Amino acid sequence: MQTVKLKSVGNHVTVLQRLLNQWGYSIVETGIFDTTTDTIVKLFQTRNGLTADGIVGPKSWAKLQDDSARKAAIPTLTAADFTRAAKALGVEVAAIKAVKDVETGSMGGFFRMDRPSILFEGHIFWSQLKNAGIDPNKHVKGNEDILYAKWTKAHYKGGIDEYNRLFRAMAINEKAALASASWGLFQIMGFNYSICGCSCVNEFVGKMMESEGSQLDLFVAFLKGNKWDKYLKNLDWAGFAKNYNGPKYAENKYDQKLKAAYNKHK
Repeated sequence: MQTVKLKSVGNHVTVLQRLLNQWGYSIVETGIFDTTTDTIVKLFQTRNGLTADGIVGPKSWAKLQDDSARKAAIPTLTAADFTRAAKALGVEVAAIKAVKDVETGSMGGFFRMDRPSILFEGHIFWSQLKNAGIDPNKHVKGNEDILYAKWTKAHYKGGIDEYNRLFRAMAINEKAALASASWGLFQIMGFNYSICGCSCVNEFVGKMMESEGSQLDLFVAFLKGNKWDKYLKNLDWAGFAKNYNGPKYAENKYDQKLKAAYNKHK
């Protein structure tokens, strides 16, 4: 196959886009190697141990056409991921699994290969716009379901439809929008990017897109940065729930759910 990269056009690019779709990425088969194709190619290369340069040469073509690799490509957590995280935090693997279960259950860290699990919060978007010096009141009309001053779950769509809300918010302000969604297996809000060790929210989202293992690493950094790992070490479910889920955690029995999930895995 011909080597292709950003700005390439033609049948080889169409084949590339078709193969990426078969791997579970979502891309329009235009035959044009645009910036969207470049981003997805680099993500594919990162996940498959290739040089993430966006250049599709012999090694990338070979991996793209490897059916057995494609069938095993869902970027799920491994036992080694859990062990690494538990060691870093000084906690039991069962405690980490408990948080994962309560946060995302069987949904996992991805809706599909290029879409990490998210939930968009319109009231956070309101405050993030204000922080960016933008008056949210000027953008409310027509956006009542993505921009509001007080929390409500009335506008949640659930699943991959949350991306429709996110993309509309990004059209208003990209960084504020990305910071206003909770991401991945452990549903960490985007505005926490710094405490997770990222230089910007785009880097945070990029890591969320890599794999569930990368999402777990961000969770570890998030707990250590906030010094909340101590609650998991001591199996202090109420203390963890209050900090991780907010002061009203008891209303949805968050601490009880954590304890039950821990006992199941223990």
